[in-house]
Amino acid sequence: MKVLYLIDTLEGYGAEKSLVEITSGCTEIVPVFVHIYQGDLLKPRLEHAGIKVYSLDLNQKYAFNKALEKLIPIYLREKPDIIHATLFRSEIIARKLKQKFPNICLIGSFVSNAYSSERLRRKNLLDKLKLQFFFNLDRRTVKYVDYFISNSHTIKDRTCEALRIDSQKVEVIYRGRSSSKFDPKTNLEKFPYLNNHNTILLNVSRLIPLKGQEDLLEALPEIIKRFGNVSLIFAGHGAYREFLEEKARFLKVEPHVHFLGRVDNINKLLLHANIFLYPSYSEGLPGALIEAMMAERIIICSNIPENLECVDSNSAIIYKKGNVSELSTAIIKVLNNPEKYRYLGENARKQAIKKFELGKRIVDYQDFYKRIKGKPKNKKFRILHLIQKPQNRGAETFACQLANHQINLGNEVKIVSIFKGNSTLPWHDDINYLQTSSTLRLVDVQGWKKLNKIIRDFKPDVVQANAGDTLKYAVFSKKIFRWKTPIIFRNASEVGKYLNNHLQRKLNDFLYQNVDQVISVSRTSRNDIITNFPILKNKTIAIPVGIENRKKIISEELQPSGYRHIIHVGGFTFEKNHEVLVRIFEKILKKHENVHLHLLGDGPLKKNIEKLVKQQSLQKNISFYGYVNDPLPYIKAADVLVLPSIIEGLPGVILESMYCKTPVVAFNVGGMAEIVGKETGHLIPPNNEEAFVYAVRQILKGDNSEIISNAYNMVETKYLNRKIAERFQEAYNFHF
Repeated sequence: MKVLYLIDTLEGYGAEKSLVEITSGCTEIVPVFVHIYQGDLLKPRLEHAGIKVYSLDLNQKYAFNKALEKLIPIYLREKPDIIHATLFRSEIIARKLKQKFPNICLIGSFVSNAYSSERLRRKNLLDKLKLQFFFNLDRRTVKYVDYFISNSHTIKDRTCEALRIDSQKVEVIYRGRSSSKFDPKTNLEKFPYLNNHNTILLNVSRLIPLKGQEDLLEALPEIIKRFGNVSLIFAGHGAYREFLEEKARFLKVEPHVHFLGRVDNINKLLLHANIFLYPSYSEGLPGALIEAMMAERIIICSNIPENLECVDSNSAIIYKKGNVSELSTAIIKVLNNPEKYRYLGENARKQAIKKFELGKRIVDYQDFYKRIKGKPKNKKFRILHLIQKPQNRGAETFACQLANHQINLGNEVKIVSIFKGNSTLPWHDDINYLQTSSTLRLVDVQGWKKLNKIIRDFKPDVVQANAGDTLKYAVFSKKIFRWKTPIIFRNASEVGKYLNNHLQRKLNDFLYQNVDQVISVSRTSRNDIITNFPILKNKTIAIPVGIENRKKIISEELQPSGYRHIIHVGGFTFEKNHEVLVRIFEKILKKHENVHLHLLGDGPLKKNIEKLVKQQSLQKNISFYGYVNDPLPYIKAADVLVLPSIIEGLPGVILESMYCKTPVVAFNVGGMAEIVGKETGHLIPPNNEEAFVYAVRQILKGDNSEIISNAYNMVETKYLNRKIAERFQEAYNFHF
């Protein structure tokens, strides 16, 4: 797939820099760049990465029609699948191109809070009139854009409101940075032009009024009175530099202030800084702030929403925008005892790696492009779902729920089960059985033959193998009986955790060579299967599980009455880690006597856990329910859902708990981090039982309303099955 990136210039500003870093790491698309106006600082980096760059080099400020004239031959020559425009002038030119070529798939970008009141407040009358003109042009032509990528939720919400854009057309993908480039353990060398013995206060940003550098200068005299060996460093350039230099002279702080201009090796400069200062009044998603987080710096920043989407009170000192007194007090507080605030930098790096690691963002971009490419135009499919057996397991339940929604989308769907099972699945039609024996899994010629007959009769467009042994049956049947239907494998876990020997790896390698696509349940599962089987690199995408939309869930009355209730829902298998759960619960009991643990589920290890509970004399404190057909009333009645699993894909029970407005505590395994974070729950490092206990206690005694609201809204927005089914539809259409 070829993506043509249209951008104003290739100077080293935030939007350009981020796009260059992301595209340089793309392996599943062919990027081509066109920069319209003069300024090509980043061009050599793109060319070094093997990316073609066209330089139109216009020297006028706008010249939209002239740019269009030069762009059309490039578009016709390159024939891109997608055009992705970034920054206002390029966006307008791209929309003009779309008017001439309506079949273009056009993506726009939200990279700044372009129409904020703060930005407008600082303009003179002429500039305000000019901004209003361009705002009207933007709103009038935005209809030509098919999709948008926003670099933050804050910018998405504000821009959608300002331009009246349907938020469903907007995908939020954060800017990425490579954590390895900002490793705080790197040996420091002396940085040129600095007094390397001074305490360094660093600001990295363009020198413009909105970035708040004047506030830093006004805070500096008070700081110098207390700490004479302080240097305030500005790394960046812009039209505001002359004003700031004059301001430094006026305040008599000039010897302590250094303007470095544009700095290429920002990572090295950051590692020299003692405190990173970010006093902005308005931002997009601040890349410099993310870099400071990656570098594990102590951060002091303004409380604008764009900054708060990156850091919180556990990773930065946050002060009220424009409050110079509060800013100087914060700096002095850190300088008095920097070790006391070292933990903020450590937390900031952890948060940055989780949210902004470059490799993850590259995957997000490529997945988004693949998802929208050739979006289905009412294309209908015949879909055959292959399941292990009717059992109370997430893979089978989700396959049936998905199948129901696929029928609602106009598809024809059949479900085939390899083995017999006793459970009732949420499927509104008959299930076909191969009626085979589980002892014949690798030599079941009769089973493969029966599957061949079903496929010949049904003539599906797609065979989807949903976890378990389903892929073995699909591949062996196809190889022996030579049917041609594409096979999709639904990867519902982390396969690398189950590879115990060389023979197993060789078998899986053979199976994966014969699939047409893998749809993984999470990005973590996707990365795991690609790491273990690189042949799948260009065949694998991530689509999560979803849950059903239910109008009303009536809470179960959990006993004992008056107690706080902890719930776990899951099969009794080694992956679910019930032994550790019992141990965690014992520790919780020491602080909370009136608390009860409810275990919903069945499985081979249930008797072992019942025996353990009896040995620990916990029978009055722990209840076993066996399999429960509808766990949601129980989850809704509980105070907290816990999931201390050692292996997961992306567990639907977490989404169900969020939908029931019950807080979640889980170990950070599999795709957990993709749905559970500080804003939506409590994510605990694997095997850290003490942290798990602490998190549960915090929920039992605290106010969880904000987390509950965030989690519920996330599920409502992204994880309802009807929306997930549309993503499967897009995947089928793209590949088949």
